[in-house]
Amino acid sequence: MDEVADCLLSVAWNIFPLMGKPPARPGNRPEEIRTLLVDACHEAGMRAREWAAAHGAGTEDDRRPFLRLAEVGTDANLFLGMVSGTLVADHERVRRRWAEIEALVVEVSELAEQVKGAAGEPAAPSLG
Repeated sequence: MDEVADCLLSVAWNIFPLMGKPPARPGNRPEEIRTLLVDACHEAGMRAREWAAAHGAGTEDDRRPFLRLAEVGTDANLFLGMVSGTLVADHERVRRRWAEIEALVVEVSELAEQVKGAAGEPAAPSLG
């Protein structure tokens, strides 16, 4: 589970370095989503560390929600880059990507709640 924690913390760091992370500006959806992703992955990484200290390596089923959170966070960040960095505007493609991003945000929120539940703490409200 320590490797899972490293993975999640790396995802958070790659989205935005945690030191000096500015708060998302209200109404700036990409910043709000990136803040959610960083916070969810960082929090889950710390929970995975705590879990490993208490329970050891864990099983594949124990690790699955943590790793899925890392994967979904990476995908959402990638899609955010794709909608903001287009050279030729394709409004239909951007619309589809935003739909995918919003679906991933819902999944991130659900996984973050699942991970918190695995650590025995109440879930926080989601951004979705």
